[in-house]
Amino acid sequence: MSKQDEIIALPLYADAEKLLKEEADNYEASLLLQSKLIAFQRKDDLVLSNHVKEAKDVIRAEWKQKWTRELMLVVGGALLGAFVQGFITELSNGNSALVVIYVLLGFIGMFLVFWSLRQR
Repeated sequence: MSKQDEIIALPLYADAEKLLKEEADNYEASLLLQSKLIAFQRKDDLVLSNHVKEAKDVIRAEWKQKWTRELMLVVGGALLGAFVQGFITELSNGNSALVVIYVLLGFIGMFLVFWSLRQR
């Protein structure tokens, strides 16, 4: 028996099987709805296989965009946090070069946060 056969033969716990079925049903419903939407937009009478393929690509692209937006939000929030802490510290120390750097970090952080929120 090969490794692949051993992996395939692994049994599923009841809760894991139930969760997999729910997720598959959710994906299937999303795929079906997106396929019908594409067919409707193109004024087609039937949902064709190319509609389903395109719908799958649309759903994958949305997942990738969501991941990118979340990353921009996290990085932007970190830059804003660094700005607040560093700006106050360096302003009280009188170091104007670092104040400018922290202000730039703040602007970049705000841009990333607002850009990621606008994409939602």
